[in-house]
Amino acid sequence: MSIAMAQFLKSHGLVRNPFIEEEAQNDKVFEDLVNEAGYTFNHQAWDKFFGDPPGRGTSMIFGVKGSGKSALRLALEKNIEHFNSHHQDRILLLHYDDFNGFLEAFKRKSDQDRRREVAVTLKDFGLAQHLDAILVCGMESLLKEIKVADLPLERLEQYQRHDLMMLMAFYVSGPPDRYNRIMASLSKRLLPRGLIGGFFSSLKESSAALLSLGILPLVRSAFYRGVARSAEREILVRDRNARDVEHALRSIPQGYLKDQDVKRTGWRDDDDVRRLFATKFIDVALSLGYQQIVVVMDKVDEPSLINGDRERMEAFVWPLWNNRILQLHPNLSFKMLLPRQLYEAVRKAGSEKANEARFDKQKIIYPFRWGDKQLFDMMSARLRICRADPTDPYPLDQLFASVIPQREILGALDKLRQPRFVLNYLYRLIAETCAQADQVDDEPVRVSHEVFYQITATIGEDIKQYYQTLGESPE
Repeated sequence: MSIAMAQFLKSHGLVRNPFIEEEAQNDKVFEDLVNEAGYTFNHQAWDKFFGDPPGRGTSMIFGVKGSGKSALRLALEKNIEHFNSHHQDRILLLHYDDFNGFLEAFKRKSDQDRRREVAVTLKDFGLAQHLDAILVCGMESLLKEIKVADLPLERLEQYQRHDLMMLMAFYVSGPPDRYNRIMASLSKRLLPRGLIGGFFSSLKESSAALLSLGILPLVRSAFYRGVARSAEREILVRDRNARDVEHALRSIPQGYLKDQDVKRTGWRDDDDVRRLFATKFIDVALSLGYQQIVVVMDKVDEPSLINGDRERMEAFVWPLWNNRILQLHPNLSFKMLLPRQLYEAVRKAGSEKANEARFDKQKIIYPFRWGDKQLFDMMSARLRICRADPTDPYPLDQLFASVIPQREILGALDKLRQPRFVLNYLYRLIAETCAQADQVDDEPVRVSHEVFYQITATIGEDIKQYYQTLGESPE
């Protein structure tokens, strides 16, 4: 005999399964708890990670898979979303977590460089490329805000309009038709005079130009073509046809672009150029009413070129551990959710790298762990919110036979340590209980003494195998 899991849940007044999701991004139960808690996260690291206002201050958190890093990130994002809906001085959130496109474009364009004598590696993906990728993310976030929040672009000074138009021309992603449509729309809003305004601006730059109207259009076209080709050549993290960039740039006066010194070669790995671009982006965002830009970096182990390898992750992340960027501007902050293995790189950093990163100035959270009572309370909260009456507390030990002491349940949770393991463990306990149950009467079906010890006995080996697969240690 056996019973369906739905019968077990119903016997405890549960209208849904609290333990079925192990991934935070798909976890509706977690989302409901975060919403109920006022968009906060029940962990002692929350305040240090979170900041005030939401996202302010750079912080790094190091934790193993399943420890709740993604849940922490989702809580932050929810909090920022809620904050923005109630405040005029909004927060601009940048998601820097989808690296495959950036890395693949970088490798493809680098491999096509005929001057290159050795194969490209992740060590070649430097700070300039990270900032290029972050600016791509920044343009996408701004475009979304322009569409959803109707940003007051008319607030921008003329030089800021030129800044934003150039950054958009360089960093807007997506297929050509989308790019051209976006740039045409932005040109009308930011620089409504378009080509004519740029034309007369360039005429004012030199009295000699007035004497050479016949060749001026040719010279002008060659200039914009040169800037576009330079951007296509020097920015490696995205693919863009130089002709499309040239067309987008034509609404910007030549004099402005000459001052940026981006027609030249050799700024592919120039960090200072990218810092200037980042500063322009921050200046524009502040003028549009944002008080903070928050870059959330996550999932660095997932790109196909990294595939969880510690040395590759370290090579990829190290360039961004640079205090000149992490503390570039008080209104720019980074929230880095990183695999635990990378903390070894922080701990063993030589004096030169440590001085460059200034880890003492970054809020580092390590280890990112959960205590047995925290996990007990977390699972109890999940039970409560999944019941027909979510206001009535329902402690986790209500699922277990009364002969099982709470200290033994806590002992099992202490071995598991991570929310993901606990969710899997409780699901297995319920499934095995259902498989062995004979029938349901008026009393709740509970996890028996035998089932508890049967499943709990396998915890150590299951955790060991899990971490061996990841190439990590559970300690």
